[in-house]
Amino acid sequence: MLPQIPYRQWVFTLPYRLRYLLSRNPRLLTRVLQACIRALFAVARKRAKAAGLNAIHPGAITFIQRFGSALQLNVHFHVVMADGLFDDDGSF
Repeated sequence: MLPQIPYRQWVFTLPYRLRYLLSRNPRLLTRVLQACIRALFAVARKRAKAAGLNAIHPGAITFIQRFGSALQLNVHFHVVMADGLFDDDGSF
């Protein structure tokens, strides 16, 4: 269950050649996904610091989709991220 807070969906698509490589290499897929999430979290933390907030934590869930609507190989990430930040006691 997700808390009743606003969310934003991000979709990360990848170049065709990289899609095939990632479909065959789960370790590389994980590293690319981690880089995407790190980039999103870095932007969220930067905005929070600019607003004077400290000790904050972004939150996200990722769904890895491997096929497109015509069942063609299309590895991409759907990231559902809280449209805000959590503090140390878990409040939004």
